Amino acid sequence: MKKIVNTVLVLVLVVPMALIGFVYYAWMVQKRSKSASEWMIHTNLQIDRLRTLALLDNNYTNNIREMLLLDKTTLSTSDATLPDSMKKLLHVIQTNENGDTATRQIMIQLNTILQQKIDYNRQVLLAAAQQPALAKQLITASQSKALRSRLRWIVMGFIQVKRNSLITRISKDNQYTLYSFWTTITISLFTLLLILIESRYIYRLFKKLKTRTNQLYKREQCFMRLAEETELILFKAGLDGIFTYVSKRAAEMTGYTNTELVGKHFSIFLKEATWKKLEEFYLHQVTTGDDYTFQEFEIITKSGARRWVEQLATIIYSEDGTINGFQCIVRDIDKKKNNDDQQDYLQECLDAILDNMPSMMFIKNLDGKYLVVNNRFSEMIGIPKKDIIGKRDEALHCDWVTRYAELDQEVISTGARVKQEDIITVNDQTFHFLIIKFPLYNQEEELIGICSIGQDFTEKAVYIQAMEKAHQHATEAINAQDMFLANMSHEIRTPMNGIIGMTNLLMQQKELTPIQLEYTNAIKRSANHLLSIINEILDFSKIKAGKLHLQRQPFDLFEVIDNTLFPLKLQAQQKGLAFFDETDNAIPTRLLGDEIRLKQILTNLVENAIKFTPSGKILFKVSLAGESTDSATIRLGFEITDTGIGIAPEQHELIFQSFSQTHADNARKFGGTGLGLTITKELITLQDGFITVDSQLNEGASFYFELPFIRNHAVITNKAEKELLLSSDKPLQGKTILVVEDNEINQQVVFHTLRGAGARTDVVNNGHTALEMLDHKLYDCIIMDIQMPDMDGYQTTQAIRQKGIQTCIIAMTASAIKGEKERCLLAGMNNYISKPFEPQDLFHMILKELGEPLPETTEKAPPAKIVTGTPLNLDTVYNMMSGESDHVKILLEELLDSIPQKFTEMNYLVKEQRWEPLYMLAHQMKFNLNVAGMKYASEMAYTIERDARLTENLDSIPTRIREIMDIYYQHVPLIKEHIEQC
Repeated sequence: MKKIVNTVLVLVLVVPMALIGFVYYAWMVQKRSKSASEWMIHTNLQIDRLRTLALLDNNYTNNIREMLLLDKTTLSTSDATLPDSMKKLLHVIQTNENGDTATRQIMIQLNTILQQKIDYNRQVLLAAAQQPALAKQLITASQSKALRSRLRWIVMGFIQVKRNSLITRISKDNQYTLYSFWTTITISLFTLLLILIESRYIYRLFKKLKTRTNQLYKREQCFMRLAEETELILFKAGLDGIFTYVSKRAAEMTGYTNTELVGKHFSIFLKEATWKKLEEFYLHQVTTGDDYTFQEFEIITKSGARRWVEQLATIIYSEDGTINGFQCIVRDIDKKKNNDDQQDYLQECLDAILDNMPSMMFIKNLDGKYLVVNNRFSEMIGIPKKDIIGKRDEALHCDWVTRYAELDQEVISTGARVKQEDIITVNDQTFHFLIIKFPLYNQEEELIGICSIGQDFTEKAVYIQAMEKAHQHATEAINAQDMFLANMSHEIRTPMNGIIGMTNLLMQQKELTPIQLEYTNAIKRSANHLLSIINEILDFSKIKAGKLHLQRQPFDLFEVIDNTLFPLKLQAQQKGLAFFDETDNAIPTRLLGDEIRLKQILTNLVENAIKFTPSGKILFKVSLAGESTDSATIRLGFEITDTGIGIAPEQHELIFQSFSQTHADNARKFGGTGLGLTITKELITLQDGFITVDSQLNEGASFYFELPFIRNHAVITNKAEKELLLSSDKPLQGKTILVVEDNEINQQVVFHTLRGAGARTDVVNNGHTALEMLDHKLYDCIIMDIQMPDMDGYQTTQAIRQKGIQTCIIAMTASAIKGEKERCLLAGMNNYISKPFEPQDLFHMILKELGEPLPETTEKAPPAKIVTGTPLNLDTVYNMMSGESDHVKILLEELLDSIPQKFTEMNYLVKEQRWEPLYMLAHQMKFNLNVAGMKYASEMAYTIERDARLTENLDSIPTRIREIMDIYYQHVPLIKEHIEQC
């Protein structure tokens, strides 16, 4: 190993030195090449400048000669400046020339001859001004030619000197480059030769090392195989006692496989006292350096059994001579340690087991003699064991024993196990036994006897009989309960239906006064409330009886949520509560589940939140809580939070108990049976969900529950197929729209119209709540009513724009006053639509303002109405409700409930001469009466709105209100008749 290290060190030193040489050579070549290139450029530049100088002198002389030939006395301005240019150029050449002595002498001669030439030409120019003939003689004289020749000779001499110097420089660089090249080649060859020699040397060393390693590995493998073949256990462990290798034989002795033991501490086999003793012993071995030690100790196997072993421990040394572990051989000496009467001890244990068995047990030989019997068998036949051993069945004089003698022959003939159940009577006591008989074989597979076990299952048989009777009684009780529920449902619902039905008939009477109609409505509301309580009790009874069955039908989740929350939002608004809802867009729309029970759960929880919240807000949130690995099943989380009276922590469990409420006076203050939350929890549990509550007293409450649903990938049929056909061309599919409208009827109209077009719609009844909603949720469009109390549509729009919200806002009002549209646009709204409106016009306006392509409009036939032969014109309401009779029915019922109260308010406002609120109320009545099909009454309400706003014709307003009331009450029976036919 030391030789390899020295060789590698030599290579490590030589290779960097060679690399340094290469780098230095490359640097020097680059440096000299750069210097030569710069020198050549400078030389060529100087030669070009000198040539330019000679050319300028020649041009100057030629210009003078040409001037004389043309009989001119002066040169042009540009020609006259040539001598100065030549001097400047000569100065530049001299400044940039740092050559040898010869070059400097040439520069001196050039300066002298150039000055002489300039002076001579100046004499010629002076003569040309006074004696032109003399000037011509001077320009052609031999002195002029001599000066020109001398200048040319000096220039050529300078060029020759520079060229000779260049040739000399290049020759020296070539010699240096050649010398450096061969020097580098020599060093490279030497380095390569040295690397090859050292590599061969290293290769031979590694080959020897590999050979020795293989030999050691083979020896180790032979040793390991030898250890595996023996009954001994071989293992290696570090100084920390962790096993690093264990032979396969360990499983036979300890119950642990070798792979289980690797990485474990040896103390898993030892009691604490033994472990401490061995740890001290082997630490002493490490300290003293003893190569071999022997120890005997008791181990605990995986099954809990104890076994004595003998261990030979050898110290393992590392290459540097330090101790890094132990190699041990373990031998089983358990038999040696056990005493000689171990077999007798085991026999006694076996006899004790047999005697204490609750089952009868005996062994016979092939002749039918009893060889072994236990106490239970002796007790059953009433004969001591010593009097049974060695006898046959007929000698025992026991009827039930002799009955099973035939089974012995069956076991002997077939060699298979047989069993039989029987009832045995002993001392007037009855026992139920399962008799099992099976053959016994020796090591040579020869039949040597028969073993019989009689298992006593008397208690089990009695228990089964009791269970059968209990099941029969339970079935009878369930049938009685079912009969009771059926009778209760019939006996209670029948009079309730009569009360509600007779109330409806009473409400259809034309002779009822408004006060009587109000009383009748109160009776109907009370009856409906009582019926809901009865339904809760019956649902609770069905749940407890296990008769409530869940459905798995396809449904639209968002439609269920919208339909459920819409009336609850109205209820919250009537109580002055803000209602916010949030839905996770990641939730799929179409699911499989029980939509009816989901509606029931949501209604119970949200109604509770509204009931127990005197003021503040309600928050409803739906989120995707999880999904299965194949995404087929999802879990939805529903959270309902309120700011109500709250629940003390110690009463959280109480609220889910039957007929329980948190306060004794809650039933008087808020009503209810105390079953709502109980039924809700039961319904959630039945659907494999859970519900939790987080609340403090006077700090509101938050209910959270999760339910699993299945994604609907199946082919949609029946109701779901019709819903898909309707949704395929919904123009507002996927849009979220906020409706700000204070009139309940108008709220329902706009809500159902937009929802029928596929939009997700929220409804609020004032501008303040709208601003709060916009703080929590983003919308694609806002439908804004103009006339609202406290904060009208203009003020609400301005507040929205001041928040920086640029959501599209469309004004919706029944006002027809000139300039209304311009006022809406000036307030910051995007567009304006008047009521009553056509749904297609509203859809197109929304899509246009959102910048989306408009769907092609198709002319549809007016929806078929059930009413025939009446003066009612319900086209408006059917168009708004997209022809859905259920929605029309709900809207008309709301109209019948709300319009009489508005008549009372209008009369009161006239009496108090409060014209502004009267104008707003007449504005609402105009739209409500138009929806109800009473166009003439709607037009008269418009005249009241106009006059109340302008404070004109105020004396005739009471008369017009009475006329509207007469028209309305004349049409009430027709509207009710239509509602019954829907």
